[in-house]
This record gives sequence, C-alpha cells and structure tokens, in this order.
Amino acid sequence: MHQSVTLRRATLSTALKLVLASGLVCSTLATAADLGREVLATGDGWGSYGPGVTGGSAASDSHIYVVNTWQELRTALGGTSAQNQTTPRIIYVKGKINAMERAEGGGLLTCDDIAEQVQVPGSAQTFSMEDFIEHFDPAGAWGMVTPEGPLEEARVAATKLQTKQIQQRFGSNVTLIGVGKDAHIIGAHLLVKEVSNVIIRNLHISDAYDCFPEWDPTDGSAGNWNSLYDNISLMTVEHAWVDHVTLDDGDHPRQSLPKVYGRTFQVHDGLLDITHSSNYVTASFSIFGDHDKVNLIGSSDSRLVDRDKLKVTMHHNHWVNPGQRAPRVRFGQVDVYNNYSQILAAADFTSMWGVGFESAIYAEKNVIELASGIAANKVIKRYGGQHIFTEGNLVNGSPVDLLAVYNASVSAADQLTSNVGWAPTLRLQVNNVNDVKGIVTSQSGSGKLDSDHP
Repeated sequence: MHQSVTLRRATLSTALKLVLASGLVCSTLATAADLGREVLATGDGWGSYGPGVTGGSAASDSHIYVVNTWQELRTALGGTSAQNQTTPRIIYVKGKINAMERAEGGGLLTCDDIAEQVQVPGSAQTFSMEDFIEHFDPAGAWGMVTPEGPLEEARVAATKLQTKQIQQRFGSNVTLIGVGKDAHIIGAHLLVKEVSNVIIRNLHISDAYDCFPEWDPTDGSAGNWNSLYDNISLMTVEHAWVDHVTLDDGDHPRQSLPKVYGRTFQVHDGLLDITHSSNYVTASFSIFGDHDKVNLIGSSDSRLVDRDKLKVTMHHNHWVNPGQRAPRVRFGQVDVYNNYSQILAAADFTSMWGVGFESAIYAEKNVIELASGIAANKVIKRYGGQHIFTEGNLVNGSPVDLLAVYNASVSAADQLTSNVGWAPTLRLQVNNVNDVKGIVTSQSGSGKLDSDHP
C-alpha cells in the first residue's frame, strides 16, 4: 500500500532513502535545491517567452509523487483523464519502468500477447503480423494495393490495444523528472497534447516500439512501413521544456530491423516530435541516440494554422548518428545553436536540417562531424522551404558556410537564402564553437543533473 511520508529535518540523503522506500508517495520533498521545483530560466530559449515554463513547481504536498512502475506513473500523471488535469504536480521517476508491464503484475506483455487478444473478423483465428505480412505481400496476389479487409481491421484493433497499454497523456502544469543516474522509461509513448506548461528532465526514454506498423504501398515509389509512436510527442502544446533527456531506440536499434517487402520494418517514429501548432518550446542538453527520423517540427504543409507557431529553441544537444530530421521544420522559427552532431555512417544518413514549407531555421555555432563519404552539402535538405540562416558552424573541425556549400550543389530552383526574417534574442549563453563539443559531451543527457535529492 502506498503511504504518505512527511520529511522533517532529516538530511538530504536520509530524506531520499525515506522517500524512495515508499513507492508512489505524496510528501513534502521541496528543498532549496530540489530539481522538481526548478523552472526554465528567463531568457533560455523560446520556452521562456512570456510566462515561461514552470511545470509543476508550485505543487502542493498532496501532488508530489515518486514512482517506480508504469501503473504508478500513469496514476500520478492523472490516468485516462490526465489531459484534463491542471493542478500542478511533480512526478519523480525512480529506476527502470517498462510500459509493457502487465497491470496485474507478472512480467511484461509481448507483441504476441496483444495480438492474441484480437480475433480476425469472420474467422476463428487470432491476429498475427506474420499472417498480415504473408497476405499483403506486394509480390503476391495482393500486389501494391493499400491493405483492407479483415486482417487490416484486426491490425488496427491490435494497434488500439497497444496504444491503450503504452500511450500516456499529460496534464498542464506538470514536471516529470528522473531521480539519479538510472531513471529509465522503456516502450512508452509519452503524449503531451492540448496542454501547457510541461517540464520533462533527467530521464532516459527508449524504444517506443510499434508492434503493428502500417504498410503503405503508396508512400514513395516502393512503399514504406510507418510507425505510430514517438518517444515524446508535443502536440498543440504551449510552453514546454525538455532538458537533460536521453532518447533512443533501446534494444531495437534501426540497424537491427529486418527488411519486409524490401523495406525497413519501421517500428519507431520520432524521438521528440513537436507538431500541431505547438509553441514556445526549449529542448536543451539532451541526447538523441542513433535513430532515423529524429525531430519533426511541424506536421503538414497544408496546416496553415501553424503559421506564427512552432517557435522552438534547440541548444547544447547531442545528435548521435541521426538519419534525418535533426531537425526538419515547417513554419517555425527554430533556433539551433551550440549543438553537436555525429554522423557515423554514410549509409544511415539523409540530411540534418530539413528546410520545410515556410520554415525559418537559425543555425549558429554548431559542431558537425561527418563520416567519410558524406559531403558538407548534405547537411541541409530543401523540403519546399526558401530560407535558412547558417553562421559560425564547424564541420569536421573547420569553419564551413553550410548555406553556401548547399547552394553550390543544387540547381537555381532549389537554392535557399539566409533571409529568415528574424534573429534570436532568447539565449542565455552562446558558447564559442570550439568549446561546444566538450560542453555537450560532458553535460548532456540523463543522469547528469545533481541527484542528492529526489
């Protein structure tokens, strides 16, 4: 049974032991250096605009939690009605949590466990992705036609069951923060949607694995598998801060994924995607681990309500072998400075900065290391946009005018200008580009914050 603990004049280390021993706890945790009470500093990127980001820093004792299971985390966030909650709350994550934990205990669910709960309409059989793949093989009788019928209906039903299991919404005025160096959430889709004032810090978040990805034969010339889940999705959110977070694919790195129908069986979408008119976001001191489609900012060229939205700052982050979208932007005024990117293999890489429709990226004093066989002109890719500002960036240790080398490699119709129409003012400190790699590698990612307290 969960219990409430009142911390009196104990030392920090004693208080921490008391708190963590109690499971899901509502207690008086605030100290002068309590990370849960910290807010985004004034001037620290677009997130600090206007009222800034305070998360759950004003939480009362009855809305402070320490969690170490998936069910405890979901309950602390507000359960199935989380998106309707506005009462400030601080949630401390302790240890490793897996979103496929069985609600009744007894280990982890598998993809097959979920599939076996779904009966194929008109059949006595339960669903399996193996049957789906065999039936809709474009090399067979079905051909390059969009799936439909009982097996596709069953796949959708299985997806709904998985979504119910692994997807968790947030409310407004929330701080979610890891305790110590090993706070880790696995297999979850953290959906921050239609809320405001959210902080996520000091967490390792891995492998939002889609058991039942969608096959779309019309996606590209050869079709593609598309996954439903991001590790973190910010959708229609105002004022958010994602800081000292490590995001990756966990036990299912992209190089391990099989080919099905000749295409990668894609079980992941984004690591951190910021879409659907989200606005005033700062993402700082985080690691984006080896992943294909890393950061999408803006969801659709046709979503004109996104104009004057999607204002995002990304600083002091470490992209480790991004395939693309680091970031890829539509509409937004996106400040990308003092980041470090390592491209480890030409075969895994498409581009970094995607210049999308009406986007305005301001990329300054970043450090980029490109593997052999990758030219500097591949850092930028045009997706219907017109402008990107680049200045003071290092590529493989040397200053490179990335806009100039891009323009020299494409036709006149695809060339870009530096006239993005704005210049960043919300920056606390811009480091000398020669210092960026050392700062980012030593300070970014989960487990780097002071953890003398929960």
